Amino acid sequence: MNFKASLKKLKEIDYAAFFGSKAFLVGGCALIIVAAIVVNALIPVNTPVAEKPSGGGAQILGNSVLAGANPDGETAETDDYFTKAALERENARNEAMDVLKAIADNPEAMADAKEQAMMSIAAMADEMSAETTIEQLVKAKGFAQCVCMVSDGKASVVVSSEGELTPAQVAQVLEIVYLETGIMPANTKVMANVGQ
Repeated sequence: MNFKASLKKLKEIDYAAFFGSKAFLVGGCALIIVAAIVVNALIPVNTPVAEKPSGGGAQILGNSVLAGANPDGETAETDDYFTKAALERENARNEAMDVLKAIADNPEAMADAKEQAMMSIAAMADEMSAETTIEQLVKAKGFAQCVCMVSDGKASVVVSSEGELTPAQVAQVLEIVYLETGIMPANTKVMANVGQ
């Protein structure tokens, strides 16, 4: 097919009808919800990053980040960090679930949009189950608190710690995440919230 024929076919498309269709609207909403969940998973909630004592950047150990310490050496209050993080994760998921359920239950929605919404609901349920299991297993390894977020093949895990995580502790968390979800260590962030 030559360029002129392709250009002619592009001109013949009724873009007003396409962008005004229910399928475009439902697909766009689903895409926005997925993007919001991914962004929520990738941005740690209220987790300041501690600086090295020498004043040079954040302390990074493999894929772990030391978080939650004040620059003057005092530890931040973390009693409700884990509660807030879990609550915000649950609220974001509930909002996304409500939208997806509305699409799935809408009698006017197209069949493929309903199917996509149902698949997204099932994927979210699997992610929520994995998060709960990971949190329980990480706590069983000796961490007092843990919050995990799994979304679109990536995971973030924040654990309570009195200081920087050791390579062995990071490896334990990475192994738990991999065994429960199949997410590779390169796609997993392990962070310590200091002071708990």
